[in-house]
Amino acid sequence: MPKDCKAHIQMEERYSRLELDYENIDEKKAICNIVNDLIPKHKVSPQITVCPRDMEHGEYIIEFHDDYDKKAGSFFEDLLKKLGIEKCD
Repeated sequence: MPKDCKAHIQMEERYSRLELDYENIDEKKAICNIVNDLIPKHKVSPQITVCPRDMEHGEYIIEFHDDYDKKAGSFFEDLLKKLGIEKCD
């Protein structure tokens, strides 16, 4: 699991965004694989954007728009737990 990955979360009414900073290719792959496993489990379809800064570093962004059922919270909690991230900025 990613060791140096940092998380930044933003939640407003019906909008949620989780930004994960990855520091190497293995972290990026782990995030991608876990997200892909959790999407069918939570029955969600978030908007996903990957913004590389260079070959190894970047941001993996997961957004929920019009989240009437508030599914983003449990999805994010599950994701952060599986990534071993205990706190967000």
